[in-house]
Amino acid sequence: MKEDAMSVVVGIDVGAYKHAAAVCRTGEREAEKKVLRYEATRSGFDELDAWLQRQGQVDRVVVESSGHYWWPLASHLRQRGVPLAVVNPLEAKYFAKSRLQRSKSDPADARTLAALGMRDQPPAREPLLGAEVREAARFCMRLVRDQANVCQRLLRLVEIGFPELKEAFEDPTCDTALAILRQAPTARSAARRRLSTLAQAIKPGGRRAVGVGRANRVQELARDTIAPAELDEQMALEVRLLIEQYDLLGRQIEAAEKRVAELLDSELSRRLQTIPGVGPAIAASLIAEIGDIWRFDDFDQLAAYAGSHPKEQSSGRHGANPETSWRMAKTGNAYLRSALYRMAVVGLQHNPIIKQHYRRKREQGKAPMNAVGHCMGKALAIVWGVWRSGQDFDPSKGGPKT
Repeated sequence: MKEDAMSVVVGIDVGAYKHAAAVCRTGEREAEKKVLRYEATRSGFDELDAWLQRQGQVDRVVVESSGHYWWPLASHLRQRGVPLAVVNPLEAKYFAKSRLQRSKSDPADARTLAALGMRDQPPAREPLLGAEVREAARFCMRLVRDQANVCQRLLRLVEIGFPELKEAFEDPTCDTALAILRQAPTARSAARRRLSTLAQAIKPGGRRAVGVGRANRVQELARDTIAPAELDEQMALEVRLLIEQYDLLGRQIEAAEKRVAELLDSELSRRLQTIPGVGPAIAASLIAEIGDIWRFDDFDQLAAYAGSHPKEQSSGRHGANPETSWRMAKTGNAYLRSALYRMAVVGLQHNPIIKQHYRRKREQGKAPMNAVGHCMGKALAIVWGVWRSGQDFDPSKGGPKT
């Protein structure tokens, strides 16, 4: 067979500004030493096109799925009709270790990807299929996470400037509490406000007012506050600014969720949201990150993909207590695990299956966060059951055993 007709696999190590491309030819175990270095620009992509034509028949190009720098390259190769296989960075890492590769450089990584592609023949797929939905869902979840962080900062300020508010509200950052804090950001300002002003404070979204009974209780607590007077003005300023951030993020989340809804399968999204603890943002993340759930033959495969399956660490002291010698693997999709964590935490309050599962794990002697990790697995099992059954959430069905 002539060299220019040989099938080749190209490995490309993608960087922020420059990429490196290497070739592994049919019948060869190692990639060629000579590597193309080119810039991540239009002229650089043109240089890559000319180089690929000189290599002969390109069976596939292999890149890692780390970061976002590979997206422009994937789009470019798709337009040129070049097959692209995207592999998990861990595949390349352990492949290099199995070959006792010691050097770590862009050319070395490109050669590793080329050799891996020749040996394993990873399937070439539409590289950016579902990328828009994933990006929309991840952006929405980041906004939700940012708003949760603002709530944590607000909680600290309340504990300084209005510690008694926790006696009136189990969650001093709930909608009703925030309605009061908008009118009176500290205990001393609440004590000075008219009762009618606090009572008429409207919850976010134009919902009903706080009411006289709750307002009177808050004002009674405020009059006997232990908050330090020296920090009152500063606490008032910080609370007002943080609430402005909270409200801005709320509006941004609404816009982001609306965009996600336009991209999603509305029926599947609706069905997932019948699960207590699953809102639009979490439903979008589940759909975007799992993709086609039917590609998983069983639940264990999905759990491994998410990285929510248990991993034993029982050597030495770790094995002293069999109930605490297991840890979550965390080797899968971090975005999916983030959605499952939020689903589990909210489910501890609202989902009877999650609450029961948490209590059972705590009774077995597991630490609180260890038990939450098990609840993440249970949450994924519930998603598996609702998604594949085509039915709404049923609390009598907990999904596969976890």
